[in-house]
Amino acid sequence: MSNQLKIWMILFAVSTLFLTACKKDEPTINPLEQFALDQNDEFGNSQRTCGLQQHMDKMMTDPTYNEAHQAKFVRLEEEMNLLEERAACTTPKVIPVAVHFQGVSGANITCLRQLAQSQIDILNNDYGGTNSDITKWDNQAASYFPGVSNGDACIRFCIADKNHPSGFGLSNGTPAVTLNQTSGDQNNQWSGYLNIYVRPNTGVLGYSPLGGSGNGDGVVVDASAFGAGNGCGNVSPGSPYDLGRTLTHELGHYLLLDHIWGGSGGCNDDDGVADTPMQSQDNSGCPSLSTSSCSSRDMHMNYMDYTNDACMYMFSAGQVVRMESYVSSSLANLTNNAADKCSEVTDGGGGGDTCDAPTQFNATNIASTQATITWSAVSGATNYRVIYRKSGTAGWTNKYTTGTSVNLTGLSANTTYQYRVRAKCGGTWTSWTVTKTFTTTGGGNGCNGQEVTIKLVLDDYGSETTWELVNTNNNTVATGGPYADGQAGAVKSKTVCVPNGCYTLYLDDAYGDGICCDYGNGNLQVIHNGSVVGSSDGYFGYYDVIDFCVDNSNIVITGQNTDNKVVSAKKKTSVD
Repeated sequence: MSNQLKIWMILFAVSTLFLTACKKDEPTINPLEQFALDQNDEFGNSQRTCGLQQHMDKMMTDPTYNEAHQAKFVRLEEEMNLLEERAACTTPKVIPVAVHFQGVSGANITCLRQLAQSQIDILNNDYGGTNSDITKWDNQAASYFPGVSNGDACIRFCIADKNHPSGFGLSNGTPAVTLNQTSGDQNNQWSGYLNIYVRPNTGVLGYSPLGGSGNGDGVVVDASAFGAGNGCGNVSPGSPYDLGRTLTHELGHYLLLDHIWGGSGGCNDDDGVADTPMQSQDNSGCPSLSTSSCSSRDMHMNYMDYTNDACMYMFSAGQVVRMESYVSSSLANLTNNAADKCSEVTDGGGGGDTCDAPTQFNATNIASTQATITWSAVSGATNYRVIYRKSGTAGWTNKYTTGTSVNLTGLSANTTYQYRVRAKCGGTWTSWTVTKTFTTTGGGNGCNGQEVTIKLVLDDYGSETTWELVNTNNNTVATGGPYADGQAGAVKSKTVCVPNGCYTLYLDDAYGDGICCDYGNGNLQVIHNGSVVGSSDGYFGYYDVIDFCVDNSNIVITGQNTDNKVVSAKKKTSVD
């Protein structure tokens, strides 16, 4: 073989390997980096990279591993078939963690221990659904995915702090964090732990087996994407992957979640989770909520997509059930090891409560389509969270408030619902209350108050239009929109039961040109007992606000505030 032919074959092999391995960009541009640069999002950041597929392709060449891997899915299916109803989470399953820094320079062990603990705190918030940015789902994204709830896993991660393996200089009370004492992504001495291997220059942000075994294996994270904050030495998280979400993503793989678009992508592939929509490929950067493929919205805010850390913030309820089932069916060797390795288990820790959950809470104003949950105030609480679901279903719906009540709307008649409450004190959520139930009324209007109908006529840009009805405590009573584009003149109506009190109805247009009259004659009416008691002619800018009060059988408009519309509105050429 000629030298020239050998050189050509080497270059071809290198380029082929690059195209299948999602390489990261480096400061100096060379041909192998051009692919990564081509994936830059609108902010100039390289796309998230994950080495799951390459790692699994390698592992599956071992027939023994291949057989064991297939058995994981059999056990998972058996576990999920036995799951008649997901029980309320009273005591999370604890998984002991060990963090191994490899090839690290310019960092001391104290700093690395603090960084590791901050990353575990991020994991517990992300998996428990207590991350602060979950409000983006509740307040914005959830309306794009009807019937889908974010999930809160009954799993907690702790850095092991006792009974460590010998030979690593770790004593009882010292966290299981090692510095330059391991190599690779497998260490048999650390069987029984969820191992996190952190090292620089991995070529991808991270990788993991699809379904870990707890036998010394673990998750690999690049030193540029581990944790949040200033970092330690050459373990330094860099934007836009500096909020600790790379480990959230990779750990999802370890708990048997695939990428949200499935294995190979395309609308005929699936991730095996029923409540995540079909998606043709990965998303990067921070996409618009209207991004779609496969005839449905993309759930790109899901931790298992490729978006920036700041733009991924939820697991679906179905993903959580799958992960919990996998932990039960294949990772008992980890959870059974927790009491021996984590003092928080034997010391009764893990909740981190600085105050108590509400003790007095009840469902009131129960009607066919709504109910109100009230509770006693907790001293020191800054926020409360209520979750509810139809009894026997997996997904919870979340409500957040600073008050002591929330209104649940859009319920089904003659249906039993479960609900529970928790408080946030000193930045930490308490444990959940016990789970209670209520049953909505049957036929008839079943309204303990007055029925009000919000009747909305759309213009041609329904994706810009939303409305929200709130009470005097600023708790949401009902919402509508955004709607599909291209249906000018379509009528959208929703009937709401409102008890005596005062309310504010917000009608919003995201573009700032109202809903009349450049692209259709959109308008809104507030209807009571067949009569229009309030209205918007749709001629406004960003908002039209209507205030009204309910007093026994009367509804009285008490005020209206509209911002001015720019008459010469700029012609729209595209829709977000």
